[in-house]
Amino acid sequence: MVGKQGSVYIVTCSDAIRQARVTRVRSDGLRKLAKVKLSRSESGAHHVFSTYGQSIDVKISRTDLPSKRGFPYVSFVNWLRYLVEYDQLEHLVGVKDLGEMNKILLTFWDKFSKIHTEHVISTKDTAFRKMCIPVLLHGDEGRGLKKKQLMVLATHGILGKGCSHSTNDVGGEALRLNMVGNTWLNHFLQCVLPISLYNETPEAFFHMLDLQAKEYKQLFEEGLVVQGRRYYVCCVGVKGDAPFISKSGKFERAFTRRPTRASSKKAADGICHLCLAGKENYDFPVPFEEYGVQRPAWLWTVGSVCPYSEPSPLLQIPFEIGGTTEALWCFDLFHNFHSGLGKYFASSAVCICLELVQLSIDDAFNFITADFNSYCRRNKESPYHKKLTKALFGVEQGFQDCPDGGWSKGDFTRLVLKWFGDYTSRHAEAAVAINECLGGLYREGVFIPAARCETRFAIFTLLRLVG
Repeated sequence: MVGKQGSVYIVTCSDAIRQARVTRVRSDGLRKLAKVKLSRSESGAHHVFSTYGQSIDVKISRTDLPSKRGFPYVSFVNWLRYLVEYDQLEHLVGVKDLGEMNKILLTFWDKFSKIHTEHVISTKDTAFRKMCIPVLLHGDEGRGLKKKQLMVLATHGILGKGCSHSTNDVGGEALRLNMVGNTWLNHFLQCVLPISLYNETPEAFFHMLDLQAKEYKQLFEEGLVVQGRRYYVCCVGVKGDAPFISKSGKFERAFTRRPTRASSKKAADGICHLCLAGKENYDFPVPFEEYGVQRPAWLWTVGSVCPYSEPSPLLQIPFEIGGTTEALWCFDLFHNFHSGLGKYFASSAVCICLELVQLSIDDAFNFITADFNSYCRRNKESPYHKKLTKALFGVEQGFQDCPDGGWSKGDFTRLVLKWFGDYTSRHAEAAVAINECLGGLYREGVFIPAARCETRFAIFTLLRLVG
């Protein structure tokens, strides 16, 4: 299951049974579930769910992995058929009415084609576009209750019912994002692969990607006829955190290849699948740390060198006229900022201000911890870390250290910046600007008008502030 802000939470049948045994909620269904034997947790739990109307009629498919025969998964073709037959297509496009859906899809593809002029959708006519649903493949490596890794693959629509911060009208020029509502209803699970099935045999992971890519290709080229109408699906991108992007694309240039010391025997390959940022022994220097200029050196290398030796199965997905390129894989601004650049900015900004406080380093952190917790109480936030410490900010030896945010949760970066903007609103223009930039993106629709993008939300402006 995909949770808030893309995080992954896995609830197994045995977990549900254990929870039913300790819950105080009175329910016939929960009492039945609590009596299911753990030795038959899956079949027993599914029987209870079906008896009490808590299951859906979606066919489970099976495939033979290199590491397991008869592995269960849910075909997106079957998901689409179910959504159409049960009049639930709004979970993919945001609206229930077919006529309104046609208008929204035509508007979306018209805007999309102007930005992506070489995309295969530009070869399709109006009749195709008004029945073609844009989707994204989402992958993430979550963890179960025993902290073991699980690879989750799912599909979700780009269009939806908006965002809690958005005021855009459905069907209007903005087009609503797919953020409102429970993600269990608008992210359609393909499979959950335990690490035991793909750690020693990565072919199992790529086997599932191959199945999904073939489905997307079929749904784009042939479509699916349900109740006399032909529906098409176009996957416009692959998204997830940086490890999933590099793993699913078989990229030899990824963030894990970044230089970790001043010099080494082997030249660094680069950190980005789209450009040569961080690549050493190139024709000219392309430092990946170059954020603070409008025209960084790496910008001129975008698309110049293929990032893989062996193609990913996902390259079967129809994308550009003449083929599919690595541009299919999308960077997640919020993932990259909150778990990367944003952590360094937040920790550095806080520590710079603390140097101005006439207190010892321990007293200074105690002082801001009290203010931070007060802010969280006022704004009903539940911080992952309730105490701001020098260890958390990477300055154990004093402020002469280079601050390095030590938290693992990306959402904590958001909270630190929100608090920091409140605490130093008259002196921390950069923090306020970053919060406005990222918060403003949530208030927009799928497409942002050029004027507002240039004046309020331009990403290069954010990077120049940081640089």
